Parts: sequence; C-alpha cells; structure tokens
Amino acid sequence: MSDKDVSPSKVASQAKKAFKEKRYSDALGGFYAAREGYLLDQDELRAAEMSNNLCVVMLQIDRPNEALKIVEDTPALFLEKGDDAHAAMAYGNLASALEACGNIDGAVSALQEAIDGFRRIDDQENLLYSAKALSELQLRQGKALEAVATMQTGLENQKGLGLRRRLLRRLLDIPSRLIDK
Repeated sequence: MSDKDVSPSKVASQAKKAFKEKRYSDALGGFYAAREGYLLDQDELRAAEMSNNLCVVMLQIDRPNEALKIVEDTPALFLEKGDDAHAAMAYGNLASALEACGNIDGAVSALQEAIDGFRRIDDQENLLYSAKALSELQLRQGKALEAVATMQTGLENQKGLGLRRRLLRRLLDIPSRLIDK
C-alpha cells in the first residue's frame, strides 16, 4: 500500500495522535497532508477542519501569522454550510491567532462570535471557556466591568458547577448588585 492509498481521515487521526504526543512537526505534516487529501476529494468542510487543526499546531510552535492566514476564512465557510458548531470553534481559533498576532480588538470580536455560536448550539463548556478567554482580554484592555459581565454570561447557564465555580459566580454577582442599588 502506498502513501496515496491512505485516506485523509487516517492521516488526520495520526496527526491528532502526534499532536497529543507533542510531536508538532509530525502533526503539522499530517494535518497538511490530510487537508490536501480532503481538498482533492472536494470535501471543503473536512479540509476546513484540518485548517483549524493546523492553526492550533502553528500557534503551539509560534507561527502566528501562518496560523491566522490558514484559519481566517474557515468560520464563514462553516456558517455558509450550516455547521454552527465548527464555526464557533473556528472563531475561537481565529481569536487565538489574532491575539498571537497582536490584534486584540480582532480577537475580542472573534471571541464574541464564538460565544454567540456556542450559545446557539447550547455548548456550555466551550461557551465558558470562550467567555473566560474574552474576559481575560477585556481585563488586558482595562475594561474590568466588561470582563466581570462576560464571566457572568459564561457562568449563568452552567449546570453542575463545582464549589469553586459556584463561589466565583456569586462573587461576580456582587458588582451587579451594587450597581443595581
């Protein structure tokens, strides 16, 4: 069996394994190969998934400009194809790439899109993760009240919160209660 006989999904699976094992060079090569295979098969969505995986690897190896270039068009493609889950994740990856490139305002905007997407599909875990990332960026911008409001948004519909997160939610409610008085 030659390399040409290996399916893009098999190559992608091997690349994911390499990424988990922190073999980033192997992961990068694998995701590129899988992306090309999916493009040859005219599977735009899977190719876009591979672009997002490439973005994550590139960020790990400090290649933010390449990460941004490869991921920047994927959220729109996923939305166009009706794949809200992958669009929300792609916005999160786009935000990470924008932040790594120093475009904080762009990262904030992309994270807001990610949060909206995760809210639409009721993905509370990724919504919380994105809200936390957005809150951190807002704090870096000196927007403390917005950061608190963002974290409140991320925590408000969470179910089964542990003691630490329940306490955080209560602490974040204090500024709102003071303002409402």
